[in-house]
Formats: sequence, C-alpha cells, structure tokens
Amino acid sequence: EKGFEKKFNLARGVLQRFICEGHKDFPALKTTENSLESLFLHISLCDDEQMIELNRTHRNKDKTTDVLSFPLYDELRSGKEMIFSELEFGDIIISLPVMKKQAVEFNVSPEGEFFHLVTHGFLHLCGYDHELSEKEEELMEYHEQRIIKEIYDLIY
Repeated sequence: EKGFEKKFNLARGVLQRFICEGHKDFPALKTTENSLESLFLHISLCDDEQMIELNRTHRNKDKTTDVLSFPLYDELRSGKEMIFSELEFGDIIISLPVMKKQAVEFNVSPEGEFFHLVTHGFLHLCGYDHELSEKEEELMEYHEQRIIKEIYDLIY
C-alpha cells in the first residue's frame, strides 16, 4: 500500500471503529461473529450534471450538491440490524467539481475534502440526517468533526 490507498485504508479503519464501538446515540452493530472484519463502501466521483440528475431523481432538488448517500440498511442506527462479519454499507456519490471548489473555499487539499465528504456521506449511511432538526444537525456535526480529526491525525 502506498500513498492514497494507504490513507484511504486508515480512514476506513476509523469508520469501521465508529460502527463497532458504538455510542449513546449509535449502538455498536451486532454481528453474527461479534466483530466486523470488513466494511465495504461504494464511492463514486461524478460531475455536476450527473449529481444534478441524481439529486433531482432521489431528492426532488434540481441542483448539484457535494455528496449523496444511498444506504443499504434502513435501521442501522437503531441497532436493530443484524449483520455479518462483512458489511456492505451503501453508496456514496461525490461531485468532483463541488469537492474541488470546497477544498479551495475551506483551505484544505482536495484529498482532505474528499475524506471530509466520505465521512459526511458515511454518517448519512449510519442514519444521521442534519436536515431533520437542529439537534440532529449538532449530533451529526459532533461525530463528523470527531471522525475527521481522527482521520487527519492518522494520515497527515
């Protein structure tokens, strides 16, 4: 493993620990073998045209966005889901133009913004939704900042 692949696998380990350790608002996942050996995320980069179409089709919003998530589990955050030692988590779609624009805006590298957007999308896959309420937004922001800090501390 070199370069980006190594960084990505370190970040994936942080995300895997988040779902295995659990928190008061996110119970640890129950697995048939009591450990999650593999976490699979499908991550795609797209252009704004594709993102507008996805956003229009799935959210009735006729505009681009930075990241969309499509979870494979409905009740993951509730702790009601039973999973196996390998978890296919869902899809995260990132707009490459928006990612690059936000990297400049937030004064981070495109790679750093990529990890931020993956983390944001991952939390949506876990069942968090910042658009539900102010309390939910604060909770998601708390986890997002904590996870991103842990990822950045490992890879930068």
